[in-house]
Amino acid sequence: MRKLFIIIPFLFIGLLLAEDGLRESHNQEAMEYSEEEEDDDEELELNYSANLYLGYPVYVTETFSYYDKTSPIIGLSIGTPLGFQAGPFYATVDIEILRYIFEGTEASVDPNYIGRDFGGMAYQVGINTGLFFNEFSFSITAASGIYEEEADKKKTGFIGGVNLDLPLGDLPIEVRVTARANLIQKSDGITGWVGGGISLGYEF
Repeated sequence: MRKLFIIIPFLFIGLLLAEDGLRESHNQEAMEYSEEEEDDDEELELNYSANLYLGYPVYVTETFSYYDKTSPIIGLSIGTPLGFQAGPFYATVDIEILRYIFEGTEASVDPNYIGRDFGGMAYQVGINTGLFFNEFSFSITAASGIYEEEADKKKTGFIGGVNLDLPLGDLPIEVRVTARANLIQKSDGITGWVGGGISLGYEF
């Protein structure tokens, strides 16, 4: 009987220690799960970004086919957190500036286009909507604005494109591969081109 009274306290203390260990392990797992959720939320957070774009037309309409010299298309886009997010889906407002030039040289198939150029600066505002896949992002862009064309005239233009954002490790830099269709109003109708490009972006 005396041995039993000696053993019982030790058993009781052992049960308490085991219970504390289980509670501590459960709390640690809960904290780790919470931290993972916070990390996921941080990855999906909308913020400002700047992207330098370099592209080139791969298909042009009949109008641009007479301009036999085409310069690379250069642009700067500013992504904003203005918009909304629902899970992996998001939609934000973007601002973009482009420079595009098509020129007619002595080699032009139409003599009327020799020495002429079509292009200049373009200023656009649009919507970028897409989905997050872990650290990757697939999005669709639609933007419209003012385009310079022949003789510095101002016309309305439109861009529709698809983008794939590829992160560079833990750096706040990403590479964007994009395909775009451009439509531009001109004095006697609409013209445009389809092109591809790549951009280097930085997230603030």
